[in-house]
Amino acid sequence: MPTTHFQANICGGDFQHVKDCFETWKTQPLIYRRDQRMFEGKREVRCLAGGRVFDNGEVARNVLTQTCQPRDPYAIAAEIHDGERDMWLVMAAYEG
Repeated sequence: MPTTHFQANICGGDFQHVKDCFETWKTQPLIYRRDQRMFEGKREVRCLAGGRVFDNGEVARNVLTQTCQPRDPYAIAAEIHDGERDMWLVMAAYEG
């Protein structure tokens, strides 16, 4: 049975900034696999359905982990306002 692993990154700003960061991240190699690019195979980033804003990064990560599927051609972003900073968590799922 194949296992699922995730790639993630964070940034601040509005969703347009998230999309800009996503395009930049896609050009960067993975630290642990230099022959692969970050978010390889994902064409775009989308907002988490429902536009939910999280007050806890761990909760956002858990929701994204359950929402992202390896067959998705996109990454998913969740907005986090934890009282100290506002940011976006971007995740994508992969098989293997």
